[in-house]
Amino acid sequence: MKFNEFDVVKLKNDDLEFGVKKSYLGTIVDVQKGTYCVEFLDDNNNTIEKALDKYYSPDELVKVN
Repeated sequence: MKFNEFDVVKLKNDDLEFGVKKSYLGTIVDVQKGTYCVEFLDDNNNTIEKALDKYYSPDELVKVN
């Protein structure tokens, strides 16, 4: 699936290395070569800064309506 900047997404699976649970919502903030930088928020609505260093493949993401 193709996503666009500012789409709201979740991960299909937890990303423990970057501290993102699959229940966290995120907004796509950058798109490069078919991968996506996502600003995820934790349960307290704080940005998970570490996750901004990673680009996720479309197979790792699910769009939230």
